[in-house]
Amino acid sequence: MESITLAAWIGGSLIGTLIVLHFIIVGQGAGCSLGYATMVHKVQKKKNLFGNIDPYKLFFMIGLPLGGLAHVLIFKQEFNFTFDMGDYDEFLYAASNELKIAVLFIGGLLLGFGARMAGGCTTGHALVGGALLRWSSILAALLFFAIAMATTWLLFSFS
Repeated sequence: MESITLAAWIGGSLIGTLIVLHFIIVGQGAGCSLGYATMVHKVQKKKNLFGNIDPYKLFFMIGLPLGGLAHVLIFKQEFNFTFDMGDYDEFLYAASNELKIAVLFIGGLLLGFGARMAGGCTTGHALVGGALLRWSSILAALLFFAIAMATTWLLFSFS
């Protein structure tokens, strides 16, 4: 358990350092949800997919899945594609994989829509906006987490 806690402290410290360094070097926040939205918009308009996308956001968008893959390969961890939803499986215990895919897809759409409406994702507001002491981001992050906690409490209270 201590190695997991230590890894979390190291990871959190590295993320915080990266955000501050990114702002100092590049002069802007390090969020990437807007980059994904820009790519979707370009696909809809049939424009060049990667044209006019901030290269740093493009690096994040490509680096996130590649970073996960690198971790699996470097640490030789087994990767299993699964529809296991952890504790939330008890709400969908009799659900087929197709229903779980639908729930995950709809959840992803809602997250994307919410991130677009809020001007950024939870991570962007909490980490980047918080590090820059932007009150709107701090308020958005507090609301995100409060709603998530209330939703989780409601789900598990009636199970």
